[in-house]
Amino acid sequence: MSSLNGWHKGERSIQQKLGFRGAVSQAWTQIEGEIPEQHRNFYSTCLPFIPVTTLDSMGRPWSSILAGPNGEVGWASSEMYDQLSMRAEVWDGDPLKANADYHAHTADESSRKMLIAGIGVEFSSRRRTKFAGSVKVIEEHEGLLDIRTTVNEAIGNCPKYITIRDLVPFPNTTPRVTHQEMNLLSTGRLPSDLISFILSSDTVFLGSSYSASKEDAPRFPSHLGMNHRGGRPGFVRVRNDERTLVLPDYSGNRLMTSLGNIEATALASLTFPSFTDGSLLYVTGIAHNLVGAPAQAIMPSHNALTTIEITGYICIENALPVRQREGTEPQRSMYAPPVKLLKEEQASSTYFSTEDTIHAALSRVEFHSSDLATFTFESPHKLDIIPGQAAILDFTSFLGALPYRHMAPKNPNLVNDDRIRTWTISWCSSWTSVEDRVGTTFSLTMRLKPGGAVTGALFSIANKLSAVRPEFLEDSRPLGLGVTVVGIVGDFVLEPPDPHDGAKIAARREEEQTSIQNNAPRKLLWVAGGIGITPFLAMLSGVPSSCSKYEITLVLSTREPDVMLLLLSNAIKVAPHKAKLIIHIFSHTEQFESSLPASVSLHRHSGRITSQFISDFKVECVYVCGPEAFEREVIQGMVGTVRREGFDY
Repeated sequence: MSSLNGWHKGERSIQQKLGFRGAVSQAWTQIEGEIPEQHRNFYSTCLPFIPVTTLDSMGRPWSSILAGPNGEVGWASSEMYDQLSMRAEVWDGDPLKANADYHAHTADESSRKMLIAGIGVEFSSRRRTKFAGSVKVIEEHEGLLDIRTTVNEAIGNCPKYITIRDLVPFPNTTPRVTHQEMNLLSTGRLPSDLISFILSSDTVFLGSSYSASKEDAPRFPSHLGMNHRGGRPGFVRVRNDERTLVLPDYSGNRLMTSLGNIEATALASLTFPSFTDGSLLYVTGIAHNLVGAPAQAIMPSHNALTTIEITGYICIENALPVRQREGTEPQRSMYAPPVKLLKEEQASSTYFSTEDTIHAALSRVEFHSSDLATFTFESPHKLDIIPGQAAILDFTSFLGALPYRHMAPKNPNLVNDDRIRTWTISWCSSWTSVEDRVGTTFSLTMRLKPGGAVTGALFSIANKLSAVRPEFLEDSRPLGLGVTVVGIVGDFVLEPPDPHDGAKIAARREEEQTSIQNNAPRKLLWVAGGIGITPFLAMLSGVPSSCSKYEITLVLSTREPDVMLLLLSNAIKVAPHKAKLIIHIFSHTEQFESSLPASVSLHRHSGRITSQFISDFKVECVYVCGPEAFEREVIQGMVGTVRREGFDY
């Protein structure tokens, strides 16, 4: 029989905060009180491991990993509709052993009942189901733990955010605890290697608990939760205190069971697995949900997140008895949105508060080709923009907000589309105009993205204007197409601020001055793939106007050399400096005209840029901007500082 009689107070609270309360008020009936036959077969025949949540002696949840011997399936079974049995391998260091021992020997009768929750995820198919209940029997037999559970909650989950992996058994594990701090002091920090591990992860298992008060227990008894959270590598962030994790909330089924538990009982656990070397990082801590302005104060432009202040952690290497099959690559979920950084991770960025809304209106459109155009916006506000930075714009005002969608197979990006986009600014009035100018005009040079909601709308409007009212391309202000400027972000600039090393900046300036005095030019190497030229168009305005001792080499790969050279030519004409410019164009298009000034040295190459070509340049720092695969290829094997600016906004 189900233990549910509606949503408990924590679930109701977070549903209300996120505006879901009415839509899911009766959806608790989707959670069954027994394990459906399909789920029973799933647990028995498909899963080499099952993450579970249990409580320790202090009532903290821990997310353990129960696995079949040697990484094989068939170690779990369900003899009856309300029972799930597991004959599991549990390695030393996994929290389950200590938690089971506590519940078995505690003098507190109310704590003897050992609660449990688990989730089954088949990574090859993205199938997943959840269960919750209590442990009926747990005993060791021939080196394995026999665990029999009584299940009173079961539900299937959608496949969103699960990264597909081809996992195979890896029986020759040698688990070893490398880090263990069960009670982290308030001044304690995570070791740097564990922080790196978290920032490289695309999968985490989230444990939660609901501890019922005496008044609520008859209707809403205490229970645990276990869930999967996934995204692109690094979607979980680590705050500057090196102990608080930030877990962004992505659009799900709106039931909010995990966050509802956290809302009522401010605790959570996370377990990060490595499917390449078998390492497991278990953490537990104090958790809080943040919605709206408090969330955006930590992770700008993200409306809901959970913080977990770590109070204990364990790391075990070479433990997980399955691994990614050699020669295969993970297949990222198309639902996973781009990684968002914390505000404190972006030292040179500025975000505007919702109380002080910054508006901008479309003022001009210039086509460069059928799918490449520059859109210029005017704002009455003065914006402090460094050449190379990007604008975060909210297009809700003229696109409209999207209604909730649980799934969108034909266009997964719609599920988490908040109408907010980030583009590098290719030109800004403050770079070439008098400093006390009223307001700010800035341009965004963008490519039409197939299926893109924002670029699709902008190019559709521009094409229609070109056909029927071409004069509005020159002056688009009468259209009244406005956007909200969320912020100005990015440190892909000529001299990025380094708050931790002011001496480095001073040394750079001293070195630059010495170079000028010695007639030795400061050499810069910029490498761009296609529209990745945009930040370099801006940086041409960032070189000091009084400086002629710069030697800038731009290496550009493009299918449209005529178009890109025209953009470069226009940027060079308004640049305030007289630095030496050397441009290498790589293209399969052999015939193209140069519109560059005669002072610019142009070299033509057929084919693609190679890492060998780039490594032949002897410079202290290389700036690279282009698609991820392009960036990876050109910097392969390079020695020295590489600054990258991809398109993954």
